Amino acid sequence: MRQTPNEIWLEILEKLSDAARQDVYLHQAVPLSITAEALKIAVPSAYTRARIEERFRADIQRVLATLIGARCALILTVDESSTDESEDVSETQSEELISLNNTSVDDPPTRPRQVQTGLNPNYRFDRFIVGSSNRVCHATALAVSENPGRDYNPLFIYGEVGLGKTHLLHAIGNRLSVHQPEKKVLYVTSETFMNEYVESIVNRTSAQGFRTKYRTADMLLIDDIQFLQRKEGTQEEFFNTFNDLHMNSNQIVMTSDRPPGNLENLEERLRSRFEWGMVAEIDRPQYEMRIAILQQKCQDQGMTHLPNEVISYIAEMVTTNIRELEGTLVRLIAQASILKENLSVEFARQILGDVGSTSPLRQRKTATAKAIQTAVADYFGIDPSDLVSQKRTKELVQPRQVAMYLCRELTQMSYSNIAQSFNRENHTTVIHACKQIEKMIDESDDERESIMMLLDQFR
Repeated sequence: MRQTPNEIWLEILEKLSDAARQDVYLHQAVPLSITAEALKIAVPSAYTRARIEERFRADIQRVLATLIGARCALILTVDESSTDESEDVSETQSEELISLNNTSVDDPPTRPRQVQTGLNPNYRFDRFIVGSSNRVCHATALAVSENPGRDYNPLFIYGEVGLGKTHLLHAIGNRLSVHQPEKKVLYVTSETFMNEYVESIVNRTSAQGFRTKYRTADMLLIDDIQFLQRKEGTQEEFFNTFNDLHMNSNQIVMTSDRPPGNLENLEERLRSRFEWGMVAEIDRPQYEMRIAILQQKCQDQGMTHLPNEVISYIAEMVTTNIRELEGTLVRLIAQASILKENLSVEFARQILGDVGSTSPLRQRKTATAKAIQTAVADYFGIDPSDLVSQKRTKELVQPRQVAMYLCRELTQMSYSNIAQSFNRENHTTVIHACKQIEKMIDESDDERESIMMLLDQFR
C-alpha cells in the first residue's frame, strides 16, 4: 500500500536522532507530497527552513534514500501563512535543547546561557579534523575563541568551497558562548547582513535596531564576505560597523573564497582593514586527513564496520573538498543499502567509478580551460568565444555548463578560477553548473555517454 506524505514524514522522524525527534523546527514542518523524485515539505518561515537545512538536511536525505530511493530529494518550501506568534518561543526552546544535547569535552556542561542566534551547535572544535592543510587556521581560530579582540582582530579565513571555513566560524562562536556566556556572539552570512541593511533603509524605524544589533556584538562572525563586492551601500555600512567593533576591541571573524587582496570589487579601505589582523588559508585536505574525516563520518552514520580498504579507496578518489568527500561516503552507504550489497572495494569502484562528482578522472588533472572550451565548442558546433561570452541563449547554456563541469573534473582549478576563465564574477555559477550536469548524468544514459565521450578526449 502506497504511503501518504504524512506517513513517510513520521517514519523519517522516527529514524532520526533523539535530539532531532524533539526539535521544534522539524515539528513545524508539514509534508505536502511524495514522489520517487521528491518529498515536498512546507515550513512557516525562511528562518525555520534555514535551521532545518543546516541541522538536518543530510540526515533526512540519508533516510529518504533508504525509504524511497537515492534520487528522492528533500524540497523545503516556505508557507508564511502558517506562521504564528509562538515561533519565537519555539526557537528559544529548540536552541537550548540542542545546545544541551551537544555538549562535549571541548565544550563542557555549563548553566543555561543566553541563546546566540545563528550558531550551529554541531560545529565544534572537537569535531574539526586537523591536518597540515588547516593547522594554522585551527590554531588561530582556537586562540580567538579563548582571547577575543586581542592578537588576531580581525581574523580573515579564506579557501575554496567545502573545506571547513564555516565550521571554524561556528566553532569559535560556540566555544566563546560556552566559556563566556555573557558575551554577545552574532553569526550571519554577508547576504543576511546586506538584506537586513536594505530592510533598515526601507523601514526607517528599524535602522537604529540594525545598527545596535551589529555594533554592540562582542563577536561578529560573518560568512562569505566576498559577496559584499559591488554592493557600495552595504560596504559603507559594514565599514562603519567594522570600525565601531574594532575600536571597542570586539572580535571580528570573516570567511571568504579568496584572500583580501583578490577581492577586486571591494573598497580599498575595507581590503586594507581585513589585513589588519591575521589572514589564514585553508587548503585541500591531504590523504591522511581525508581518511580521518571519513572515519569520523562513519561513526556519525553508525557505520563502524566499513572496511578500511573502502575508506582508503574513497580518500584516493575524492581529493577536492570535505563536503564532497562526506557526500560520496553517504552516497555509497545509501546505494549499498538500497541494492542490498556488501560494502567492498569492488562495489565502491562500480558505484564511484562512474562519471559523477567522484569520478577517478579527478586524478587526471592535465587539461586546460581553453582546451576544454575548444573541445566542447567543437562537439556542440558553436564558437568557443560564445562559451565565455555573456550570452544566455538556450543553445549556449548547456554547452557552457558542460565545459564548466569538465574544468572541475579535469583540472586543478578552483570554482573561482573556473568562473574567471568563463568571464563570470561569481563562483556559485560554476557550482550550479556542476550540479546540473551531475543531475543530468544520473538521469540520462544518453547524456552520460556524451560526457564520457568528451572526457575520453583528455584521458
